[in-house]
Order: sequence, then structure tokens, then C-alpha cells
Amino acid sequence: MCLFRLVATLFVWMIFCASNVYCQQKELPKTKIGFLPSAFYTPETRLGFGGLVYTYFKMCKKDTIVRKSNTQTYLSYSINQQYSVETDYQIWVYKNKFYFTGVIDYSKFPQFFYGIGNATDEDDKVMVSFDLFRLNFKNLIQVKKRLYLGFSLNHQQVYNQDIKLVSGMAGMEIYGNMGYTATGIGPMLMIDDRDNPLNPAKGSYLEVSVVDYQNLIMNQNSFVNFTLDARKYITFFHKLIWNGNLYLAYNNGQVPYRMLPEIGGTRFMRGYYRGRFRDNNAVVLQHEVRMPVYKILGLALFGGIGEVANDIAQLRSNTIHYHYGLGARIRINKKENTNIRIDYGFTKDSQGLYVVFAEAF
Repeated sequence: MCLFRLVATLFVWMIFCASNVYCQQKELPKTKIGFLPSAFYTPETRLGFGGLVYTYFKMCKKDTIVRKSNTQTYLSYSINQQYSVETDYQIWVYKNKFYFTGVIDYSKFPQFFYGIGNATDEDDKVMVSFDLFRLNFKNLIQVKKRLYLGFSLNHQQVYNQDIKLVSGMAGMEIYGNMGYTATGIGPMLMIDDRDNPLNPAKGSYLEVSVVDYQNLIMNQNSFVNFTLDARKYITFFHKLIWNGNLYLAYNNGQVPYRMLPEIGGTRFMRGYYRGRFRDNNAVVLQHEVRMPVYKILGLALFGGIGEVANDIAQLRSNTIHYHYGLGARIRINKKENTNIRIDYGFTKDSQGLYVVFAEAF
């Protein structure tokens, strides 16, 4: 784990050095640093506290085209004695020709495990405690306006797990049932013309990636992952914002249980506990309508359907899960147009409250 932290640090430092060579700057870019304390609530964590440390900077002062780069570090602790440190970064270099983004995450979050499959029972859940280290590098080069090609390097390690997991489904083995290490690399494509990644009102986003976990070192499991994430944003009557999201994940091979596509949580199918359903494949279709109401206050209506399956052909016949809900939006930064969202989601057998930073998609 220390090796990958060192690699991550060196990688970011190399980006700064490359920019300085290009710009011929004698000093590092001038950086704006801010801190935002927060409280949050989700079904997975219950009440939690934390903070967001963020930075904004331009890699080259002389480059009038290059976008502002940023980093965001989230620190959180919940009353369930869960804690995490997660750093996201987005770095633009040389007239936006090069784009580097990714995440470095360490967490100790005891969570419920419901088993694998589309028909797991609520009564079969078990609490699992573990340490998680996750690293994801996405490195892209602009080939046309708003079109980027590159590669993704992913690493995930689960260790100090306290329970040996046994599936309730006959013949279904749980890979990584006492921890695992998986490292993968593969090509990716991104098209992004959103007006604001944290709170989009118009534009679209498409990300497609194929990551091979079969042929790199330290792999205890062997699989290939394909992911498609498509989003669209349309503004009507200057205020009413509709946004839709189609997410598809397909895996071939032996996938560690915590890397299986999942339904639930703040991102997919709000109202379900995160990981309530998980399997080799998943498809989710979500819609949301947002609108301002008064000054910094806004409202949102959302809903969607989704399912998981062991084989992609089973997605046609499996039970479809649904969710719907109502949310409030509180603007915390007028200049950057960013919100705190408070959502309450319903499903056919559960419900959940979410208070988090930024939109779900």
C-alpha cells in the first residue's frame, strides 16, 4: 500500500514538473485553498461528520485557454465508527490537450453484505469489517474538441477482513471472501461538454472503459471489466433542468465481491442500501428533474430502474428494481454553483435519507 501511495505522489508531482517545463515557470502555480466542514447522513453510515479541503489553480499562468485544475480531499467519520480519506483530482495541462483525473482512497467502513445476486434476502445480511485502499488514475489526451482518449489504471486492496463470507446462493462462490488485491489497466474514451461537472444544467457526458485485471502483477483474481456511463442534461424554460443517466457494467471472469457492480447508495438507486444487490453485470437507468425555488433553495424529483445479473442475458428476465424520491438543494457556493443535496429515496422494500455534496450524476 505504501508503494502505491508513493507512486501516486510521484505521478502528480510529474504533472506539475511537466507543466513548469512547458510554461518555463520558476514557481509552482498560485493555488487557492479552502475548507468546508460538513455533516451527512446515509443509511450506510447514519450520522457523520467531516470536511472537504479543496484547491483551485491553473497549471500555467500564461495559458489563457487551459481550464482551472482542482483537487478535493474528503475526510469523514460516522457514529458507526467508520472513517475514510478520499482525494480526487482533475488536472488540465497545455490548452486542455492533456487531462489527468483520478482518486486515492483509504477507508475503514464496516458494511452489511447481502450476498450475490438479484434475489437476496434482507434477513441474510451480515456485517463485515475491513480496510480498503483504492487507487484510480485516468490519463487522457484530446484528439478532437471535447473528445479524449487514454487509459485507466486501477488498483484495489481489501484486507483485515473479519468475517469469511459464504454465499447463500447454491454453487455461487464469493471471490475475495477474506480480502483480495486486484490491479488492472485498459483503454478509455471520454466526451464531456457539461457546463459544470458538479452541478450540470446543460450538455452531455460519455465515458467508456475496458480494464484488464488478468495480466498484471499481484492479482489473485482474473477478470475483464467493461463500463459505459452516459449522461444528458437539458434546461427548459431557463430554470427547469432534466438530467438522465444510463449506466452499464459487464464483467467476464472471477470478480472480487466488492468490485462487482452494485445497486444502492448515493449514486445509484437512492433508497437502497449501498450494495443491496450486486453481481457480475448491472444496468441502471435514472432520471431527475431539478429547479430553483427561492434564492439558494431548490427542489428535485428523481426516479429510476435497475437490476443485476450473473449473466448479461439474464438482464432481460430478472426482477427489475425501482426507486423514486424527492430532494432539496442548498447552494453553498454561488460562483462555482455547487450544492448540498438532501434526498429521500423510496423503493418497494426500503427507504433512505441522503445528505451529501454535489449531484448524484
